[in-house]
Amino acid sequence: MLHSRYDAFSYVENADEKKKKQGNPILMIVAGYLALISLGATLLSLPFAQRQPVGILDAFFTAGSAVCVTGLSTIDISSSFTAFGNWVLVILMQCGGLGIMTISTVIILLAGMHPGFNHQSALLANYTQEGNVDATQILKAVIPFTFILEACGAVAYFTQFSGMGLYDRIFCSLFQAISSFCNVGFTLFPDSLVQFQLNPVMNLTTCILALAGGFGFLAITEVRYMFDFKSRSLRKISLHTRIAIGFTLVIVLTSIAFFTFSEWNNTFADLSLGEKLESSAFMAFTSRTAGLNNVNVPTLSVGSLFFFVIIMLIGANPGSCGGGIKTTTTAVIFLLGFNRLLGRNKTQVYGRTIPEDTVDKAVRIFVVAIAVIVTATLLLLETEAPSTSNAQGSFLKVFFEVVSAYSTCGLSMGLTPDLSIPGKIIVFMVMFIGRMGPLFLISAVAKKQDEGMWYAEEDIMVG
Repeated sequence: MLHSRYDAFSYVENADEKKKKQGNPILMIVAGYLALISLGATLLSLPFAQRQPVGILDAFFTAGSAVCVTGLSTIDISSSFTAFGNWVLVILMQCGGLGIMTISTVIILLAGMHPGFNHQSALLANYTQEGNVDATQILKAVIPFTFILEACGAVAYFTQFSGMGLYDRIFCSLFQAISSFCNVGFTLFPDSLVQFQLNPVMNLTTCILALAGGFGFLAITEVRYMFDFKSRSLRKISLHTRIAIGFTLVIVLTSIAFFTFSEWNNTFADLSLGEKLESSAFMAFTSRTAGLNNVNVPTLSVGSLFFFVIIMLIGANPGSCGGGIKTTTTAVIFLLGFNRLLGRNKTQVYGRTIPEDTVDKAVRIFVVAIAVIVTATLLLLETEAPSTSNAQGSFLKVFFEVVSAYSTCGLSMGLTPDLSIPGKIIVFMVMFIGRMGPLFLISAVAKKQDEGMWYAEEDIMVG
């Protein structure tokens, strides 16, 4: 018996050593993103990648913005890089949109190898809450869907870029399709998409790509197979997808109504009712995380700018190219408060109870987001905002930029191109944390240990 115990102990010890050798998947993802950003910055710093001189910090910021699918830029993308530099951006945007784990898993599979357990776990965490799905099944669904939709978008864009040469027309269409689907927000036009404000093909294509890229693989898959043609009936969809669809619909419809009302006599003053609704719909679909705009952002009303901040912070659905704290996170926090107001101890919706671990994770995500945004805003107010005159305007501009960076949206009131060196570093860190934040939280929850010991309770006054 003693001998068998030693054997068991030895087996556990070897398993622990093997687990340590595999490494932390979260650290592996962080290292992968940093390596890709560094490689992209190096390539963008090459002389033949630049039309005009771009500093190493600006190159690093641009590469980071592309990989983090943010779209904020300290330089004019349309005039700063050659064809080679723009191709580098295309690759960085595509890799950032699909995710490091997706790209690395594809490379491993193409090399004839099988991804390890930690590798597959990190990949599945990006796309589904189910742990019993094989990585190859995920890739067979995600990769074709992405490329097919981007190709369709590129064809639609191609029909609208008639004033260009053939190569520029093809490349610009591809660039814009990838940027829109991956919710990056980069364009090869100096005014984003303002010149296409009343172009229905451009607006519809961009909205569809941005919505699809920010909708999430799990939700899209369930919606795609929701109708059973054999039995001619609707399949049951998960609570996750129901919340994602419902909350997305509420945000979009509310945004259209609010932007139409807020900008009626402002930026939409010279537009017809149909044109106002079209412009409002474009803003509603793309402002949450895609970062593309068909109006000049600094000219929007204060109410519209603050509403932008709210929907940018909410962001897209989980398992998508988009950022933010995510729609389902916001929904869970709202449902938590609503159920507590009704005196319920559990968070319930649609006849289901959301697990406490999920509620706890949502609260953690929200708290971290607020902490990062407040800290970065205070720092940028010290490094960027003028100490005299228009202090209130400076606060809104800084706050807007920070939320845009954290939510990886990319909309800007014009502060980013004028950032100081410390300001660029701060915004870059916010972009990176915004892109990686949920992964850190997943890791933190997974490592949580309950030792069954608590301190003595003592009540305090609240409210």
